Amino acid sequence: MKPIKVADQPRLGLLRTVRITIDGIRYRLFRAIVTVAVIAMAVAFLMNIMSESLLKRSVGRNTPARIARKRLVYDCMARLTQPGELEGIIVGLAEAEEGGAAYREAIAMGGSMTSGEIDELHRDAVAAAGYLEFFSQLDYARHRSLVHAATGIGIFDRLADGDEGWTRFSKALATMRTLRDKPDEDQFRKFLRERWPTVKKRAGEIRQGRVRAIAKVAVAREKRTIQKALTDTAGEFGEDVRAAGFVFDEGAAREIADQASRILETRQLEAGIRFEPARQIVARYHNILLADVAMELMWESLLDRDTAAAYLTEVKRNAAKTKGADDKDDSIDVSKLTTERVVQLARLRREEMALANAVRLTAGVGSGWMGLGERMGWLMIVSMLVCMIGISNAMLMTVTERFREIATLKCLGALDGFIMLMFVLESCVLGAVGGIMGAVLGCAIGLGRMLTAFGFEFITSVPLIDLLVGMTAAVAMGVALAAIAAVYPALKAARLAPMEAMRIE
Repeated sequence: MKPIKVADQPRLGLLRTVRITIDGIRYRLFRAIVTVAVIAMAVAFLMNIMSESLLKRSVGRNTPARIARKRLVYDCMARLTQPGELEGIIVGLAEAEEGGAAYREAIAMGGSMTSGEIDELHRDAVAAAGYLEFFSQLDYARHRSLVHAATGIGIFDRLADGDEGWTRFSKALATMRTLRDKPDEDQFRKFLRERWPTVKKRAGEIRQGRVRAIAKVAVAREKRTIQKALTDTAGEFGEDVRAAGFVFDEGAAREIADQASRILETRQLEAGIRFEPARQIVARYHNILLADVAMELMWESLLDRDTAAAYLTEVKRNAAKTKGADDKDDSIDVSKLTTERVVQLARLRREEMALANAVRLTAGVGSGWMGLGERMGWLMIVSMLVCMIGISNAMLMTVTERFREIATLKCLGALDGFIMLMFVLESCVLGAVGGIMGAVLGCAIGLGRMLTAFGFEFITSVPLIDLLVGMTAAVAMGVALAAIAAVYPALKAARLAPMEAMRIE
């Protein structure tokens, strides 16, 4: 009897399987387009959330530095008129870079203190600032339990004064087992006993040095207001300020002088709105009633060069009335103002308003992966579930429509594994196409929305690398969701008996 040899079932290679899958997509193009649209919408929603969070996080990270740069004059005014409290001096020294302007100023104000003592004070200030940061993050109940009503450096005074305050603090801290970043009790106790009295004394010496320096500055500016005096920061007044012990470089001095001049020029322009001819110019520009003219509308109209020229002419015409209306020492020579300068002031004003708006919009920006935060994270999970359900539904419909094709493939020798792989590959291809389309669409929508909200002044804050990473992650998420959602339909197709599939009409 002739022996019967049973050979192994032939298997198609991956490349041939991919070709068959692509042909299947091409023949069922409408169904594929529907599936791609579902994936694209889900990924677009996901990418919209991510791009919004990424831009908010980038703007929130860059805005404080830009605001601080534009508020140099206000910081300088405070330094030259107020010695500050001990806590502010300690925290400021902790944040100062060794050898920086604030560090050198502390040396100058310290009087008899040596550079070594300033270095030691800097290290102690860093430790003190860390402890203050710990207490500032406590909720009311825990703060009350640990240090009662003490705040700021008053906490150090309370805990260092006798054993009663420390005993209460230590017992309460021991009960807070879930509290994170708790200070080491032995090191904190040692700091309070050995270092805090010295830190307080030396910070007090720096404060007294500031009091003496402020008195010298007051003599140097004579009868001028501090704003008017700061317009000469790059000149003689700046030399007097440095001689008193304050430290700032020439670049900062020029910036402070320009900002001080800008403040006075802004006041002169805003004072002009009180006169009817100037208000009429603004009303004509906005096509509104004279009574509806407001300060913000005035600044908006000054962005137009012709309107700015007309408005400046009226301000100069009424210079005798506006000059010194509030304070003669703050008056400036309006005749030196030019139309270009007025337009520049209006643009700077718009930028300042955009920065203030950015601070408001980025308040409480989410943390975590890509800055999504808890709320956005849940929205992303919901969008992924919707995507999976949509893909599963589309793939199940595909299986239903292809019963005869599946039966034919099985009759020709296709294994269950091949059928399942074919459906999963098809879903992955659709997921990749839909993911790319959705990532581009979602990124464009998110950036458009955020730049409209923040203003195009923040175009330089767009985190391109982070957005590319986010788009890659979104596409990968689309492919992964498509593959996972196709597992059940593919399994159902693979287990389908050939005869049952052939009988279905």
